[in-house]
Amino acid sequence: MRFRYLAWAAATGLFLLSPAALALPIDSFIDDFPPNPDLPLSGRAMIFVGTTCDGGSCPPNPIVTHTTDFADQVGLPGVMGGARRADIFQTVGTANSLIAGTVGVLTFNHNAGASAILDLDYGAVTDLDADLTFGAATALEFDMSGDMGASVPTRPVPCTITVTSGRGTPGETTTSAAQDLIFDGLYSYPFASFAGVDFTDVDRIQIRFDASLVNAVDFAVFAIHTNEVPVPVEDTTWGRLKALYK
Repeated sequence: MRFRYLAWAAATGLFLLSPAALALPIDSFIDDFPPNPDLPLSGRAMIFVGTTCDGGSCPPNPIVTHTTDFADQVGLPGVMGGARRADIFQTVGTANSLIAGTVGVLTFNHNAGASAILDLDYGAVTDLDADLTFGAATALEFDMSGDMGASVPTRPVPCTITVTSGRGTPGETTTSAAQDLIFDGLYSYPFASFAGVDFTDVDRIQIRFDASLVNAVDFAVFAIHTNEVPVPVEDTTWGRLKALYK
């Protein structure tokens, strides 16, 4: 069962391959959110909380209000397991999240004085059955850019990743690891931080961006994936390949 994703990724070309490194994508953010059903006039592909104008001008177009919102999607080629659940929860004010699939980025945006929480969930219904140690990987990673460190004091956003392995078995384990997002760059969550999790059989991955205690932060997250670990290549590899064609 755990090899189902490996076969799918190989078929769709979603391994990030180089001669010396391998990585598995959790979410490449190439699949946009669907058009929000509560914004039929504008057709905006986003989830939001607070108030949003459905159209070019309000009035005469209606103003829509949410305290929570979600996008529940399946059949996504850029997502591990093909399914993604995203939820946004209001603390105060207006905030939204959208995906720009053409550039592979997820954004989380807040109006002045606003704060909210964004959750991403992979494997919520169907087990991922994924071996995340493929390619000798040792961590989950993503790059991000935002304005949390642009003011004094800084406005850190805690990001918690929760991983479940062996779901439905006596060995089921769920463990979380967290760190603050403050400055632009690469954030790494080593597998060793998730005590007891079997990363050869991961069934669910949940990610929470908690901007509930800060105001008006905006940031972008690029592909979430396992780390690229150098793979040794023997000096004789090319010679062995040539020998196959003699």
